[in-house]
Amino acid sequence: MKPSGSPDDVVPPRLLEDVLPLIGQNVLDIINGSLTLAEGPRAFKHAVVQPFLKKPGLDPTNFSNLRPISKLPFLSEVLEKVVHEQLVLHLNDHQVMDIFQSGFRQQHSTETAHVCVFNDIFLALDSGFHVVLVLQDLSAAFDTIDRNILISRLHAWAGISGSALDLFRSYFSNRSLRVMLDDYSSQSLSLPWGVPQGSILGPVLFWLYILPLGTIFRQHAVSHHLYADDCQINSSFKPTDSIKPLFDCLHDVKQWLADNFLHLNDSKTEVIVFSPDNVRATQQPDLHYLPPNVTSAISNLGIKIDPVLKMDAQLNSTVRSCFYHLRRISKLKPILSFLLLQSVIHAFITSRRDYSNSCLYGISKAALSRLQLVQNSAARFLTEDSTLRPLLNHSTGCLFSSGSISKFCFLHSNL
Repeated sequence: MKPSGSPDDVVPPRLLEDVLPLIGQNVLDIINGSLTLAEGPRAFKHAVVQPFLKKPGLDPTNFSNLRPISKLPFLSEVLEKVVHEQLVLHLNDHQVMDIFQSGFRQQHSTETAHVCVFNDIFLALDSGFHVVLVLQDLSAAFDTIDRNILISRLHAWAGISGSALDLFRSYFSNRSLRVMLDDYSSQSLSLPWGVPQGSILGPVLFWLYILPLGTIFRQHAVSHHLYADDCQINSSFKPTDSIKPLFDCLHDVKQWLADNFLHLNDSKTEVIVFSPDNVRATQQPDLHYLPPNVTSAISNLGIKIDPVLKMDAQLNSTVRSCFYHLRRISKLKPILSFLLLQSVIHAFITSRRDYSNSCLYGISKAALSRLQLVQNSAARFLTEDSTLRPLLNHSTGCLFSSGSISKFCFLHSNL
């Protein structure tokens, strides 16, 4: 596993890896002893929280702009990794997880969440329905979890019992933290609720905590897709239909969250409406039941979506960002080798160009040409060949395509 660790680690994780052949048996004894006794060492339960800005440029004096990432001892991360692998194996074998949860799961990503929601929208529009998409955001979701409720979820919903459940009880008990900022540190404080944000077990424990949400959506026949604590809710209906069922669902969701000590951030709730092309100008649904957050464009897990799904806002943002970073990279070119420069271009240009590109299915050739321009500029900048025009190759993530047709080219050739 990638070393991270805590400022409290006596031995830095990278050095620990170097001496692992000498102390490996001792580490193994600690891990096996914890699993056998269903008891984690007290030292493993102390976190050092080092807050950092959620986005560059935000006001650091506003605490809501900070993300409190917990740094845990390296050996505690090793123990969590072992428990995580066995827990996920159990959940997969017994099909416990919500199939509409894409966060931090193997073979899932923000792109699978996007594709699922886009598919629902396109199918509904093709059938002549309007679609309302509601994006909900939770505030400090990992920090307000009630551990007693979580233990009951592990037992009742995930089928965990005996010493395995005792191990989780031990994991939650006697936890503490201190906050460190630069060279300043707070006193250690007990932490009676929540799961450590930044821990290995944190995300899967949060999934299990919110498992009952899926039941609420199914009861109201409303589609949903989750990515960690980001919730995408969509409902389709005819213009003459009432959207009160969607309103009732949102009300029940908010009540369930409150009952489980989770806070819905109403100010960040966004609503957007999609309508079939042939009725968009003449028939608009009655939205008076919904929150007053209906907008003409939204940002959903890093993708900008407009009501007509032309994806112009997303393309504008992607192209602008790629050329901005290409200009900045040009200042480093004289001091970087070809291989390092290629890696930097992949990290800052290719990754942005390829992010959730499945959502760009059906865009016009003129729009596609703008991504091709990004590709051309990056390739020519790297090779100093002004005639180079590589094919877009989003299926491999590689900058250059050796004769293969890109996903985009394939899609457009079949439209």
